[in-house]
Amino acid sequence: MAEFLRRGALFTGIDAALVERLAQVAVTRHYVRSDRLWRVGEAPQSLLFVKSGMVKLTRPAARGRTALCGLFGPPSCLGELVLVKGVPYQNAALAATASVTIVAIPRADALEALRHDARLALNLFCGFEEKLTALHDKIDVLSAGSVEARLATLLIKLYEQFGDDFDDGTSRIGVPLSRQELADMVSTSFETGIRVLSRWEREGLVRTDADGFTLSNLARLAELSDSARQLDATSAPLGPPS
Repeated sequence: MAEFLRRGALFTGIDAALVERLAQVAVTRHYVRSDRLWRVGEAPQSLLFVKSGMVKLTRPAARGRTALCGLFGPPSCLGELVLVKGVPYQNAALAATASVTIVAIPRADALEALRHDARLALNLFCGFEEKLTALHDKIDVLSAGSVEARLATLLIKLYEQFGDDFDDGTSRIGVPLSRQELADMVSTSFETGIRVLSRWEREGLVRTDADGFTLSNLARLAELSDSARQLDATSAPLGPPS
């Protein structure tokens, strides 16, 4: 447990004795796909770290829909801001992959460590950069232009964060997202998203399955994304994405 904790940015440069103490009170939790780690409105009980698998954060949206706010894999820290502030969760967290393992440090122990170790508190503060990056990525996706450009930008962002390359020239994003989730992430209708993805599949550009996406031509996706940005840079904005 201590070895796992030390791999995370939060514990960089932290006294080994403190890490050992936290490791002794930490517990491991296991989830399967779609299990909830927490619900909107629940009080944070632990500081959580993703040990394996992926977790998605969601938030209720208009017309009964759910907005996907972010995806996090090992060794991401989850819920740290609400834990420190002592306020309820404003989003929900669900297991996004077939299995997810979480390490949980009780809130009281985590707060006690933060009070007595300035470096740990500074590391926690610096860790907010990951969440800010996720927000910037979402802005990049939604400002990319057409639905096709927004989907291309989203897949590029997911590849940069979670992708793997293979000898046959293809790339793999092992993130199981439904087509409705993809449509929600680029702020379009399910039907419009389906039309673009179906055309890409016919062209052999993207293949989807239950466990993620296989990309056959990253350069083409980047072209679709960048061309829209260049067009947007030469014209005035006409309003929000449709």
